[in-house]
Amino acid sequence: MSAKVNEPKVSLREATYSQLKDLILNGQLRPSERLSENTLAKRFGVSRTPLREALMKLEEEGLITGQRNLGYTVADLDITGFCNLLVVREAIDVCAAKLACEKATDEDLDRLRDVIDQMVALKDTDTMAPSAAAENLHLGLHIHRVIAEATKNDALVRVTDQIYQQLRLALWLEVLWVDLEHTDLDEHRAIADAIIARDPEAAAKAASAHIQSSLKNMSKLERIWQHRRLSGLA
Repeated sequence: MSAKVNEPKVSLREATYSQLKDLILNGQLRPSERLSENTLAKRFGVSRTPLREALMKLEEEGLITGQRNLGYTVADLDITGFCNLLVVREAIDVCAAKLACEKATDEDLDRLRDVIDQMVALKDTDTMAPSAAAENLHLGLHIHRVIAEATKNDALVRVTDQIYQQLRLALWLEVLWVDLEHTDLDEHRAIADAIIARDPEAAAKAASAHIQSSLKNMSKLERIWQHRRLSGLA
């Protein structure tokens, strides 16, 4: 009985969370923008309770920040913070790639091949379309989840999820503003090929190179962001 009572509330909260998160990641709510709870509640047609639960969850993920008596704002682009997370991500991804070489099943390897095939197909589409950029981000995140799951290490999967959640804003803008040609396809394919060949040294090298590329993109992203702010676009 109580499960049925709670079920609609959970569903409403999750729906509100997903809608609000999408608005942030697709740029409709911009970095540093103040969030009005009244406006958002009306926009989503919900009460303040599920909205506040959604806001708290997004704050935990690092997509928004909250201050007492001031409310919430969309997180600003903290390039230094993102770079620090990428350093941690490099250690995790290298570890995952090496473990996957040892632990991955044939089914795991088939999943890797399937994601790469989807990336190749996407590259042949209109990469400038927002939907293509969103799908590129999804596949880029998904392949790392597949690799993490292939390690059979639940702790590593959890940590991978946490790091990638905190990096989502930076990764989205990287895909949208910097990696317009989907050049990360070759990097992901190098990691996948090494894991499929069960070559831990090559897998670790490819995983590290992928993160180093993202670190370089963060410098480009910072320059683009500064230009947009000076131009009044952000």
